[in-house]
Amino acid sequence: MIGKLIHVDLFSKENPLGQLGFLFTLNQLICLLIVMWVFNAVPEKMIMVYAMVFGAHLFPCSWLYQSNGYKAAAIVIPAVSLLGTTFNSGTLVAVTACIIEVIFAITLSSELKKMAVSQ
Repeated sequence: MIGKLIHVDLFSKENPLGQLGFLFTLNQLICLLIVMWVFNAVPEKMIMVYAMVFGAHLFPCSWLYQSNGYKAAAIVIPAVSLLGTTFNSGTLVAVTACIIEVIFAITLSSELKKMAVSQ
């Protein structure tokens, strides 16, 4: 639906890197098994582990999309999540991750605008 809305074929077979991006996404789904285990074994650490898995999955995307924004988010999100657990506050981790996501989205938007100008 989103692809139709923005007039983009998200599953185009013409770009082999699209398949690689899909594999990067599947990697995160596999890591979610770890998150589910943590939820059962140590529920108070689940938010931190989920945030770390989410952040870490962005790192290969930094190469795929040649984006410093992805790279920074991939490093900052897990680091802040780990730091947030020292305060023993899942709420702090979740709120901080949301703030980082907003900054990340703004950064990606800025990168896209710079790419559009350079082309």
